[in-house]
Order: sequence, then C-alpha cells, then structure tokens
Amino acid sequence: MADLDNIGNAPEAVGAQLSSGEPETPRVRRFRKRYVFIVLAVLVLVASAFGYVQYKGGFGNALAPFIPSPDLAQVFGKQNLRVLVMGLDENWTTSDVAYTALARTDTNLAVNIDLRSKQISVLSIPRDLWVYIPKSGYGKLNEAYGDGGPQRVEATIAKNLGTPAFDYYVVLRLDATKNIIDALGGVDVPVEKDMDYDDTWGHLHIHLKKGLHHLSGEEAVGYIRFRHDPEGDFGRMRRQRQVVQILAKRMRDPATAVHLPALLGVIKDNVRTDMPIGKLYDLALGLRGVSSESVHSAVLPVDVGWTNGESVLFAQSEAHNVIRKYLISGYGSGFDPSNVRVTVENGSGTPGAASAVADFLRQRGFNVVETRNAKTFNNAKTMIETADQDVAGQVAKELPVKNPQISVGPVEGVDVVIVVGRDYRIQ
Repeated sequence: MADLDNIGNAPEAVGAQLSSGEPETPRVRRFRKRYVFIVLAVLVLVASAFGYVQYKGGFGNALAPFIPSPDLAQVFGKQNLRVLVMGLDENWTTSDVAYTALARTDTNLAVNIDLRSKQISVLSIPRDLWVYIPKSGYGKLNEAYGDGGPQRVEATIAKNLGTPAFDYYVVLRLDATKNIIDALGGVDVPVEKDMDYDDTWGHLHIHLKKGLHHLSGEEAVGYIRFRHDPEGDFGRMRRQRQVVQILAKRMRDPATAVHLPALLGVIKDNVRTDMPIGKLYDLALGLRGVSSESVHSAVLPVDVGWTNGESVLFAQSEAHNVIRKYLISGYGSGFDPSNVRVTVENGSGTPGAASAVADFLRQRGFNVVETRNAKTFNNAKTMIETADQDVAGQVAKELPVKNPQISVGPVEGVDVVIVVGRDYRIQ
C-alpha cells in the first residue's frame, strides 16, 4: 500500500536575494531539514589516530589503552576549534582516468569543536549556494576550490556568510570513503530498499537488493549516494549517517588493528590538511570517547532561486542564527532532535498522513528515517513507541496532536516509532 537577514559581508546583489518572500518549494524544505553530514569529518578524526601511529613509535605505543587523553584546550590554545572539511568531486579524462585539477567541492562541512565539553557542531553548507568568490566573481560555492584551493573556499564562506575564521581545513578525495571501507575489508549494511541506477558519465552504478549485505567500498558509496527516490538528497544524507555509524562501531573493534597498514596508505593518498600531524593525532585521541549524542548537525537554511537560467540556492535570513548557534555559541549539551531516529507509520487510513507528520518532524530537526503503513488503520489516537521516557516526552511536545499515547518499551532499528492515528488532521 502506498503511504495513503543579509548576512556577513555579502555583496548587495546577493543580500537582495536573501529577503525573498517567495513561498518555499518542496526542494527548499528538503534542504532545511536536519542532516548529519559527519561522514567525512568522523572518518578523518578516527583515521587520524591510525595515521599518526608511526610518529608515536609503532603500533604498540599508538594503540596502548592507557594513553591518557590530552588537554585539547591546552594543545590548541583555545576552547573552540573550527575546521572546514571539504569532500572533492572528481573529473574524468576521455580515457576514463580520474583527476582533481579544477575539482569542485561536493561537500562543505563547517565543524565547531568545543575542546572542553567535547560537544561537536557540524553545519553543512550546500554546494549550490550562490556566492561571491573573491578574485573570481559570482558562482556556486563548489566552484571556489577550483579557483583557488581550500583557502579560497574558506574566504568565500567567511565573506558571504560572516562565519568565524577557520583554524584548519581538511580535504578528502571522493574515493576516501570507498578506500577506507575497502581497507577494512568491507562493512555489513542493512540495505533499506532495492536500488538500481546507472550513470556511466558519472561513473556511478548502483545495483543493490534490500536486506543485510556485506558491501565493498564501491557498493557502500553507491548506497549512500543513491537519491533517485522521493526522499532525494535527504535520503542520501540519512544513509550517510547510517553508514558512518556502522564505520564508527567498526573502528572501535580491536580487530581493526590488523587493517592498520592498509588504512595508513589510504590516509596518505586521500587526505590533505594544514593541521600539524601532532595536533591531528592529539585531536583524534582526545575525541576517542565522544558519542553520537555529542555530535549536533544542521544544514544551512536556503531558498531555491534562479540566476542566468540556472537553478541555484540563496541563504535565508535565518541562516545568521543557525551560523551563530553552530559555529559561535556551540550547540551545548541540551536535547538534540537530530540524534533521534524516527519511523512514522500511517495508522489512520488517511492517505499521506505519515509523510505529512514526517515532514513536520524533519522541519523541527528530527531524523526521520522511514515512513510506512501501520499494521492496521484502526488507530483512534496517535501513539509514540520508544524505550526512553524522556525522549517520548520531547517528541510529544512537538507532535501536532494533543495528548498522544506513549508506550515505553523496546523498538527495533530506530529510537522512536510514531503511529499516526485518526486524531491527526493533515494541515
């Protein structure tokens, strides 16, 4: 059954676009939903510990469990560390050889790390954001790297969005994720649906079947890049989070030590940074115990627009508040809805009810991973099913129904299951 304010120092021409009063389109709403763009950032932080093994005198010393965590605020001489993480797209020659000259940034992550509280805020800045690129003129943000490297990207973001200066940058080639997974011998991923897509020009071939599978690096990257379904980019970024959680768990497994030589080669070939190797190691060591609940993420709120006949994105006026929250003040240790994985079921019989509630929750920052039909449509009241009473209370505050029922107990695969009842009316 089918689920019945002008910011920073941007030029005036750009600022004029920020105050657009046009209604949001579905695509705009997709970009406003909370994503967890921590794939590359987490991989760098974890792999850095391995990459510095030789500097510390061998595998035994590097992996010794008694090594104390460094005082990161003392190491870096400040409380907050800001890092710009860029993931590069690749170009291909006519003979099918990949190259990165004049490459574009497929991913731009502004990461703010509170070195004392170990709270990490990640703000994703869309690659199609229309900006003024210093020394080059107007263009999409993803063009800045080809115009002047990582420093040009940093300058472009600071000029157009008024962000604080970045302390360091990290650049990863497109194949970094693929090669890390291959170096680990693959990963076990519960593929959520059948996926079939071929893009010969973009060297992307995805042919996966629903179910638990041991995926190679290429297959795993195909899984997280797939966006040819109703969720589009949102589904792609959700699957990125799923795979990085699997990788993070795998990295904590002592058996991973046997893959260290291969991982060292991957880092050497795929990562470029201006952070000194000693500090990179200390950072990874100091953050080794950070849980997913300490990582908070958002995407810069944008509107869709057109310029020179091309579809582009313009930062919304509220982007200023998002930048301040994530890159200046920090998220803090309060409740973060983006860390709550939710499945929404249609138990009302009203077509589209689950999708409407899912969209409502995504706009409020929850990580809705799936919508589907409930076992029955005879649900008079909306039900919240979760193992955490406190999370149930937070979800209940946000739902557009009064006094939903709460059932506390184990749920499978997610943190919360919401069964939409007939007490919900689509707005």
